[in-house]
Amino acid sequence: MTKVKINTYTQALAELTNLKLSVINFHKGEENTYLRIQTAKDACYTSNNSIRWKLEQMSKLKAEIAALFEQEGQEVADVNVAKKLDIYDKMNDELTELQLRHDADLTAYHTVTGDEWTIRPKSTRTNQSQAVNERVAKLLAS
Repeated sequence: MTKVKINTYTQALAELTNLKLSVINFHKGEENTYLRIQTAKDACYTSNNSIRWKLEQMSKLKAEIAALFEQEGQEVADVNVAKKLDIYDKMNDELTELQLRHDADLTAYHTVTGDEWTIRPKSTRTNQSQAVNERVAKLLAS
């Protein structure tokens, strides 16, 4: 990144973080501490999921481009490759914005909680609940 882009990014990150903190801190008072933390956490999960989804879409599009590129020289394939490259470039620009949003969410979360946000693995409680339900059913049937 050039120095100008870094400065622009830093300014945009600071501005977006302040806006996000304004939303989070709208809920004032000690009684809303948990709400503020959950709002910051939810924003991190949402922005992280947006990045993951965009990367998945870009990966699929990249595979389509690769398949079309094998037909290089055929006018229809060449036109489709060009169109898909334009779409990929726009998606890449969007990914940059999504990363900025996620970075602002991470910064806001850290400001609110003092901790670094990390994605947590999905709970296996559903599987455990099923096992418990089966045991209860067996117990009640006896």
